[in-house]
Amino acid sequence: MIKNLMMPTFLGWRAGTSSDYETCHRQYGGSFITHPEVLEFLHARFDCSPSVHIKQNRDGTFLGAFCAWKKAHLAGDTPITKKLGIVHYPFNKDEIILPFHQKLRGVIPFKTKLISSFNRKNIFNSTFKMNSDRAICIAKGCGPDGLSSKTKSSRKREFAKFLSAGGQIFDQSMFSPDELTTIYFDLFQARWGQRPGNYSETVDMLTSLRSFFFGHVLFLAGSPCAFQLITKAESPQWINFDYVNGGYDKTHHSFCPGTVVTWVNIKSAYELCESAGKIMRYSFGRPTAEYKDRWCRKEPLGRILSL
Repeated sequence: MIKNLMMPTFLGWRAGTSSDYETCHRQYGGSFITHPEVLEFLHARFDCSPSVHIKQNRDGTFLGAFCAWKKAHLAGDTPITKKLGIVHYPFNKDEIILPFHQKLRGVIPFKTKLISSFNRKNIFNSTFKMNSDRAICIAKGCGPDGLSSKTKSSRKREFAKFLSAGGQIFDQSMFSPDELTTIYFDLFQARWGQRPGNYSETVDMLTSLRSFFFGHVLFLAGSPCAFQLITKAESPQWINFDYVNGGYDKTHHSFCPGTVVTWVNIKSAYELCESAGKIMRYSFGRPTAEYKDRWCRKEPLGRILSL
């Protein structure tokens, strides 16, 4: 109740509409989990009780917006996604980028530990130092400032070896949601020794948000051998790619299918961004494995301090 009173009176935010939010996201961008179509998808399936809050200039132009759930959480934040059961859908929810103009300055009355460095200067009550060293792994590009020449040469050799062995590459869009989910589950089990338990949710997501998926399926000896589930969301200045999870057939380990599919996906993402004149923001999520150090640089995540 106190938060609801404070927000419009003291913090400069006022109630907005989904149309207002969509306008801000279209102008300023965000992440996959804050994309208006993704939020609409979630709101149709879960009791999120969403509310939109906007900030405007005196002339009425938008400076930014954010969506809150249950009047207590930023949309997409980890605690509320667990409480609502959204975690059963294969989202990478390790970073929240809010659709804010670079000149927006304000206080957000909801706490989180996942705010992006993109919003570092926007939020007065945020800190990037007192957040237990939380970080996100962002893939290096294929340009001069990205992966080293030695690394790129090694990846090209592995790729050539894979192709010479009869390997094939197919865009994920060539498969139906059911086919792609089956491929994903089979290769996940081959890699990790267990099968995910969210088949219907994955099919639902692939069916309803088809244009938001990206990546390739690798075939060897006529069967799928590697695949990574990746979501994609475009913003005016960057394209967000979120690597959710994946798998590969370990019987083809000598051809490095896991490494090859990672290289193919990053290279394709980099080329797409280059052609669009946009920044590649390709997330591997939290720094939970050493292999990510070979592909990524780390960016700190911020914490919004509760009022």
